[in-house]
Amino acid sequence: MQSSFVLFFIILGLLFGKWRRYQEYYLTLLFWVTGNLLYEVLLFHHRVWIFHPVGIDHLFLPDHLMVSLGITLIIYPFVIPVFLGRLPLHVSGRLWWILL
Repeated sequence: MQSSFVLFFIILGLLFGKWRRYQEYYLTLLFWVTGNLLYEVLLFHHRVWIFHPVGIDHLFLPDHLMVSLGITLIIYPFVIPVFLGRLPLHVSGRLWWILL
């Protein structure tokens, strides 16, 4: 299941991401990646959730660490340009975009 999410978000990011302005999202990407990796290291024995591989995930993402790294290093860089690249300028539009 997680492998299909990774593939879905790669396709979504390639189709809808604003890649020309990627340098504007770089600090946000570093913040998300650093935060997720800090969570994984500091709370290794006290996790809030654990990812379990289902189906074909045993081949590509066999345990929680690999799933988490896949999310951190693959999904985040493809999702952030989609979300921030299409963020509206007006406050009401931003609110609806965040809720979506």
